[in-house]
Formats: sequence, structure tokens, C-alpha cells
Amino acid sequence: MARAMLIYGATGRAGRLVVERALADGWTVTAFLRNPDKLPEALRARVTVVKGNLSDSAAVSVAVRSSQPDAIVDASSMLPFGHAKGQPRNDADRGVLTRATVSALEADGRLSACVFLIVGGQLVREPGGSIHAVWVATMAWLLRTLLMRAMLREAEELVRWCFEGAPLAFRFVYARMGQMVEAPSRGVLRAEPTPNNIQRGSASYCDVADAFVRLAGDPARTWERKAIYFNYVA
Repeated sequence: MARAMLIYGATGRAGRLVVERALADGWTVTAFLRNPDKLPEALRARVTVVKGNLSDSAAVSVAVRSSQPDAIVDASSMLPFGHAKGQPRNDADRGVLTRATVSALEADGRLSACVFLIVGGQLVREPGGSIHAVWVATMAWLLRTLLMRAMLREAEELVRWCFEGAPLAFRFVYARMGQMVEAPSRGVLRAEPTPNNIQRGSASYCDVADAFVRLAGDPARTWERKAIYFNYVA
């Protein structure tokens, strides 16, 4: 039986590669896109496209309820940097996006049947988590206090809601991604918990995409309701 995956941010550096890896692994893919023309034609012909804005809860609900996904990957960006070269930053409201997704899954009675994989960042820690690298902690402090106070506060509130306020049936994996680079594969990435760990070096986008697709189909549900980093297998 074919597995169904819904992907937010499918035209970004990580999202496009998740689309490719999911298709190669036999998933039926739905891409929720603000501008379908930004997805390469070769991929667009192989996926179901739902057009809409990630800040529109009604459009998100339509995408979730029409695709009936077994897994959802949120590869959108909440920060005004880190987007693909030549593309405008994603204006997704991840609070609206996540809550609308949960509500739609609940409405269909499928909240426990679908896992939501979130591409997060080092600057926003999970409840009880920590930021180990001094330069990352410094950047987080500067953004939180001087430059992007509202945005970082909203992001932190959303992550706290996922771990502490969302329905217990909500299945999710929160990946605190470190440095991601456009480079050839360096091998297999493994998921590791964050409180006593930090990403070691950089991770290739292609390997991150592979890791997300593997987690989406993880029958053991090992990493649900946990925060992780990805590190290369030694």
C-alpha cells in the first residue's frame, strides 16, 4: 500500500530534495506551494500540487484533508535568511501552519495516524533543551533581544506548544538543524537527542532529506515527540 506524504516548503533547498527522496522511496507526494512554477517541471509532473499560502489556515486544512497523509514534512523557514538563492524568503506563519495541520488531522480522526516532521533550527531550543555552541547562543541572544524579538518569541512559543500544549496524540519529530550545505552526500546521517549533543560539523541537504524520509517511515516511531540533531555515522 502506497504511503502518502505532504510537504510544506517543497521548493526550498531542503524541501525539494525531500520531494525527490520521497518519490524515489515510493511515497505518493503532495506538495503545498505558494508558486507551483518554482518546482522543477520534472518533479511537478510526479506530485499532486495544492496551491496556497502557508499563513492561510483554511488552505492548509484543505491540503491536509485532501492528501490524507501518513507523514508531513515542514521544510518551510520562519527566518528571513536561509532560503534558496534567488528566491524570496518563505513567509510561512509556522504557528498558523502547525495548529491548522493538527486541527485538520483531528477533524478527520487521523491525528495518531500521521507523523509531522519539523525542520527547526539551533536558535530555537525545545523545552528543557540547551544551546551548547557559544556562537549559536550569542546569535540567539542578539536576535532575541535586538533584532527579531517577536519572531523568535513566536517560534519558541510554537515549539513549547508542540511539546507541552498540543494533544498527546499529535505525533511529531523536531529536528534542530545546524549548518546545512549544498554539497554531495557524505554518507548516512543518524538521529541523536539534543540535550547532551550538538551537530558535529555540517550536513549536506541531500543527506538531511534522506534522513527525514527514513524517519517518516520509521515503524518503531523511535523519535516521535523528541528533539534531535542529525550527525554522520562514524
